[in-house]
Amino acid sequence: MRYKNPLISLLLIGLFLTMSITMNYASGQQRSPDKGLNWVNTNYDKLSTSFSPQTTITKNTITRLQDAWASANPVPPIVPGIELDLGIRARPLSLGGVLYFQTNTLTTIAYKGDSGFITWGYSFPVNMTQVTLEVPEISPFNSGVVEGIGIFEDSVIVPTPDCGIVKLTTLGGIPAFIGELTKGQMCHNVQGNAGYYTGQMLYAPIVYEEGRILITGTGVSGRVESGRGFVAGYDADTGKQLWRFFLMPPAGGDPNWAAQFKGKGNVDPVAGDWGDVRGVGVGVGWGEWAIDGETGIVYVGTSAPAPYYNATRRPGPNLFSSSILALDAKTGELKWYYQTSSHDLSGFGCQGNTALGKIGDQKTLFKACDNGRVYALDAATGKLIWSFLPPSVKYLNAEDNFGKQPDYNKATAIPSNQPHWRCPGITGASGGDIAVAYGKVFYVTTNFCDYMRYTAVEPSMLNSTGATFPDKPFDMAKNTTIYALDASTGTAAWSYSIPDVSHRGGLIATGEMVMAASLDGNLYGLDVNDGTVVFEKYFASPLGTSPIISASALSEQFIFVNVGGVPTRFAETVSGLVFAYKLRPDTTAPTGGQTNPPESQLGQLGGISFDLLIPIVVGIVVVLFIATLLRRNKSKVKPNQTKS
Repeated sequence: MRYKNPLISLLLIGLFLTMSITMNYASGQQRSPDKGLNWVNTNYDKLSTSFSPQTTITKNTITRLQDAWASANPVPPIVPGIELDLGIRARPLSLGGVLYFQTNTLTTIAYKGDSGFITWGYSFPVNMTQVTLEVPEISPFNSGVVEGIGIFEDSVIVPTPDCGIVKLTTLGGIPAFIGELTKGQMCHNVQGNAGYYTGQMLYAPIVYEEGRILITGTGVSGRVESGRGFVAGYDADTGKQLWRFFLMPPAGGDPNWAAQFKGKGNVDPVAGDWGDVRGVGVGVGWGEWAIDGETGIVYVGTSAPAPYYNATRRPGPNLFSSSILALDAKTGELKWYYQTSSHDLSGFGCQGNTALGKIGDQKTLFKACDNGRVYALDAATGKLIWSFLPPSVKYLNAEDNFGKQPDYNKATAIPSNQPHWRCPGITGASGGDIAVAYGKVFYVTTNFCDYMRYTAVEPSMLNSTGATFPDKPFDMAKNTTIYALDASTGTAAWSYSIPDVSHRGGLIATGEMVMAASLDGNLYGLDVNDGTVVFEKYFASPLGTSPIISASALSEQFIFVNVGGVPTRFAETVSGLVFAYKLRPDTTAPTGGQTNPPESQLGQLGGISFDLLIPIVVGIVVVLFIATLLRRNKSKVKPNQTKS
């Protein structure tokens, strides 16, 4: 369509410009990392702190929560080659008032945060039977389960079971596949590998934005079949591999492989580490990695060595299993390493997030591992600042080898292969992601014991973890404890116990609260200062994923809670629901006279923030100005003059 009157065209352009300015301004506000409006990483920010700075839903206002909406999670489709789990384990993400959920059924769903209206959905099409034929190095294990997704620019990044990723546009969910991060290429024909990968890590790549580099790694099953894991950087636009850092020697063994890293870590390399590298392996741990945008260093956690419980075929410290690594995001160069369980015999990998904070002016990396310990390390050098072992952690037929020199040829934690209890159990003593805020490190630990016996680990026994798990003669007690640690010293400021349940999903901190979604069906809010309960809500179903807090398009804050998706070893697997809550109006304010609004409500008018009103007012002024010009022009037209 073409408008002949230039002033009408000018008016339309002005309207379009006003809308564009308003939308772009609002988008910029929504993307602001310091207001708590969005939640665009699993652990909130690139530092992986699990802390939202929002000040609306706080320990003083949370009792005013009311229902906003709820939606059912989808049931799994039939996918050849794998059996999908129910529910959701990944924390949702939020950007610009839109909420993104990733299910265990290979489905991504976008909701409007204020109403629960589904704006789009995408189901990843895959035939795992065909995938394993084309890429024989892939061995499906927990395929479909995703523990975390990411948002980079205008795309939602989702790891896929074929050892790749898919990028979905935030507006519309249109898929894009890039370069070597599709169709199993990342896991195919890997130098020095003789084992299998379970695919890419269960989390989306972390992004080094300055270099536009996606950083990810390969996972393994913890069984004899496990392969040669690595961390790698890829061009965010083309998917081309830029660098790769291997976590172990190549198949066949290299006696001097570890020597190149001497002096960079807390455990000295040993000649012949990992033996002949047959029937052993290591991968990255599940958990989001912190990245320092100033130094370009990414902090990686790795899995326990495979097979988990029998080290007959893997002498040595087994670098770089059960470790924390600092890598140059641009080149993959190893800056330092800290091995938390040398020659690990208990499956004590370093799962969960790596969180970057400060002690005074010193950048500090905080990390919890499955052995139950929390570590504070100098982010530049990897030197230990402090370590905390919760007094509540129960050890039985397993050992914390912190500060000890282990026997690198020892095969099992105890000499007997008779059935026995082992505590912590196979999921470790850590209850998930830590949170760093308010000068504290918030950590949840769990006691959950397993009944097991050791088995052989010959290279042909691909499915062996080094142990089997007979029926339990009785149920061992289990419990959970939440700790608040002084970030400077590692001493416990307070603790809060939850009896009769273990824990999954970690913690978040916000509004002077630490929040935990528990397997007892309760969502807890604890005062960060003393651990007193300021909020408790029962959902009548186990909760295995922490909530998030983020805003609608009009900056109204919501809490989003996922119910369901818990692994079967902890509770019955159900499809579950998504619940959204917001604050009801405060009716306690006096009706007469003027009152000062709380800080959390400053900058808002009628549900619209003053920040958003600024471009709207500017837009109105622009339109009125153009309309005035239009009227003036009309008044200048002569009666006998023909307008074109």
